[in-house]
Amino acid sequence: MKDLVIVFPGQGSQFAGMGKQWFDGNRVVRDRFGQASDLVGYSLADLCFTAPPAEVTRTRFAQVSLLVLSYAMYEVMTEDRKIPVSAMTGHSLGEITALLAAGALTFEDAVRLVKARGEAMESCVAESGTGMVAAVRMPVADVEKCVEEFNSGGHDVQVANYNAEAQTVLSGTLDDLKGLTAHLEDRGAKVVKLNVAGAFHSSFMADAVPAYTEALHEVEFTEPTVPVYSNVTGEAHESPQSIRESLAVQLTSPVRWSAIVASLVERKAAVWVEVGPKQVLKKMLTGAVGSGEVHSFDEEPERVRAVLDQLVELKKREPGLVGLCLGAAAATRNRNFDTAAYDQGVVLPYRKLQELSKLDQETLSDEQKQTALDLLLTIMRTKQVPEAEQRDRVESILRRTGDAGLRTIAGALAT
Repeated sequence: MKDLVIVFPGQGSQFAGMGKQWFDGNRVVRDRFGQASDLVGYSLADLCFTAPPAEVTRTRFAQVSLLVLSYAMYEVMTEDRKIPVSAMTGHSLGEITALLAAGALTFEDAVRLVKARGEAMESCVAESGTGMVAAVRMPVADVEKCVEEFNSGGHDVQVANYNAEAQTVLSGTLDDLKGLTAHLEDRGAKVVKLNVAGAFHSSFMADAVPAYTEALHEVEFTEPTVPVYSNVTGEAHESPQSIRESLAVQLTSPVRWSAIVASLVERKAAVWVEVGPKQVLKKMLTGAVGSGEVHSFDEEPERVRAVLDQLVELKKREPGLVGLCLGAAAATRNRNFDTAAYDQGVVLPYRKLQELSKLDQETLSDEQKQTALDLLLTIMRTKQVPEAEQRDRVESILRRTGDAGLRTIAGALAT
């Protein structure tokens, strides 16, 4: 089974007229636009389709419209199929879209949160004299060295986005960025000025944090149904509390996109689908994911649907969670030669797993799946399987079946 990753774009993917074909052709998109418009107090359709281009690029408007359009496109993509997603993530703002798609918060809360986020960020950078540039064609370590050299002269430029090995985004005052540009170009880098309102993902955004944090505390986060990877850590969120804490510092922390990609590639992610306007992330991912295939739902919807249908069919041929538990139970080496303990902790649980395997695997409840995982854990503990191997086997099963929401397994492993 090929692991599927869904990615959502951040600010910078917006453009005047974005989403018009999705809005015209899909009721779910029109409904989400209407629902969000009621929440934010202005017409998203008018903003995206008829307003002057400068309006949709404003931070407070761009972020809401990107969230709503990207999520509505995801609903279109999945409305007639249950796709076997292994992980989700997004670039900056897109992480919130990923959390929404993974069920970690409601649509209403997501829209309100992003409205507060965009407004706080726009207010923070108003007349701040700050901006961002992208340094390309130079390794990250060399860029960091150049920044350190430049800052030693009393300047303050900060890494904002680790996008790829040869694409690093920097934040600072416009004067400092101008000086650093010359410093980088003298050393062989190509520097591109970004059309953004200010120095995002740096300490220059500190004044936006209080209002955004207040909005975060009004949101009830729940466990995502699939792992969602954090821009701050580069790894999957561990709990609803970690989501809140990570998002709170995201505004002033660099986006560790390349770390996210590396983590997922290491976990054998094979198919990547960008869901949102344009294909900014597709271009960034192509070449960075090894032999993995990368698609944009906006640019190639029929191709994406065909790929997803293929994954759905492959999923049907795979053993379910109980079958994988049975396989793991049989495959692990036994280090316990106490016959009575083996009968009680291996033989009996294995028989119970066999009974669960006789049920309709498509209709198993989360409680029954959790029981299967608990039985597997009992077997592995009795066999004295090392804890790291226990965790790897369980995480592999959850990843393959898309049941990553069964996170009580972490607590079980700790006892």
